[in-house]
Amino acid sequence: MDRRVAFIVPLLLAGVACVTPPTPAVDTSGIFQETFDKRQILPPAFTPVNSTATVVKTAAGRYLELPATPKSEHGVLFGPAMSEGFRVGARFRETAGEQAEATFAVGLSGLSGYRLRVNPERQQLELCRDTAVVQKVPFQSVPGQWTHLRLQVRPLPGLKWAVQGKAWDESQQEPEAWTLEWTDTAKPELGQAAVWVTPFGGEPVAVDDIRLWLIEP
Repeated sequence: MDRRVAFIVPLLLAGVACVTPPTPAVDTSGIFQETFDKRQILPPAFTPVNSTATVVKTAAGRYLELPATPKSEHGVLFGPAMSEGFRVGARFRETAGEQAEATFAVGLSGLSGYRLRVNPERQQLELCRDTAVVQKVPFQSVPGQWTHLRLQVRPLPGLKWAVQGKAWDESQQEPEAWTLEWTDTAKPELGQAAVWVTPFGGEPVAVDDIRLWLIEP
């Protein structure tokens, strides 16, 4: 082969490689997701706590409904048992036309772990460790509108853990920054994620778009 051709061919191949579109990255961080669109009954991946839960069909679609009784806290557990490095999300809606009274929350690390809770009576968003409120900011949910919640726990250097949460209603964009941030010095317990409701006003609460992600440290 002519030495000039032998030199040119590798350059042409290199040029082709440069213009080849890269393979899109696949997002594998989502480890649990449920929208209930194709569900008739509560999926077996959910475990009710202190009550029952049903899938409700409406003209706008399907969602999970947590009942109006008991008036104490109840909900469902889901996903793998984990202690850190993950995020949970869901959206909640109270009955339109009613005064907002029910508290609702997403949770991590099992029954006595962390909660990000909307408390309409106190008009605030609360970050809880078990039953204790460790951080809070003013927040008001709107009956008849969906409220989105996000909560995550990630490890920090020196045996500490960042617990972060945010909330927004359906008329808003998701905030880029976390609304509440708290540092825990006690190791998180191993447990499942959850959604929780305390229906003080006697009305059921709708829950939808339940998700669980792995996050980077």
